[in-house]
Amino acid sequence: MSPAPHLDVTQPRLLYRSGGLRCEGASWRRRPVFIKTRESHSPATVRRFWQEGEIASRVCHPLVVPLLVRTATQLVYPWIEGRSLRDLLEQGPLSPDEATSVAWGILEALAYLHGRGITHHDLKPENVMLEGGRAEAGAVRLIDFGMSHLQDLPDGAENLRMGTPQFMAPEQFGGVRGDPRSDLYSVGALLFDCVAGEPPHKDALAWLLGRTQPDPELPGPDALHTFFGRTLQRDPARRTAEIRELQACLNRARGLLGLPELSAQDVLGLPDLPWR
Repeated sequence: MSPAPHLDVTQPRLLYRSGGLRCEGASWRRRPVFIKTRESHSPATVRRFWQEGEIASRVCHPLVVPLLVRTATQLVYPWIEGRSLRDLLEQGPLSPDEATSVAWGILEALAYLHGRGITHHDLKPENVMLEGGRAEAGAVRLIDFGMSHLQDLPDGAENLRMGTPQFMAPEQFGGVRGDPRSDLYSVGALLFDCVAGEPPHKDALAWLLGRTQPDPELPGPDALHTFFGRTLQRDPARRTAEIRELQACLNRARGLLGLPELSAQDVLGLPDLPWR
């Protein structure tokens, strides 16, 4: 990451504004970048923006988009040439091969984050980029630490219900922060969405509020249903907490489907990325 009191960017183009932030695509040092600029001066926004930068600055993994530059009001990330998982799902559900591969890659990224005390807390299709648009483990690029929690930092989102209801664990909706099992629930919901073409619960808020809801019909081949049972439990104590166990579960499912096993080599064997 490079320190920069002032950013000399060219060709800025507004993408969207949200939560007191302006998000743009631009060119910086002749490379395409994604820039978040804090426009709000509210204490809560300033605190969360600082926290996002602090967490992102501590991350260095092939499956997580790195922070290039950090200032008091701007965060600069490399532009990912590809598309989001949301873009891909708008074309229809993924095959079991594609869906399990993407889920495996997300878990590999989470193994790194959780090992450093970071809980993402906003895993959703929009925050999973796919390099080159490929639905493969090695193409996964996690983005956006705006709602994340780091164990050794004061929490800028404490007691806030932050996240996306369709992919949020019930305890997270209740205000629990920093529990890695919340992310694993979200991975189960993402895999469900990839296979079914929709998240597990049509009325996500009712589910999160604890109202009686019928169990969703599990989608896809039976081989995947064990993974859903290990991740989509309301009670986090009933979820599988070990990421390597969940990856092994996906590999067993792939074996039953006649698909090749995935390993860290699918990720760590990648060539150096252009921003390294």
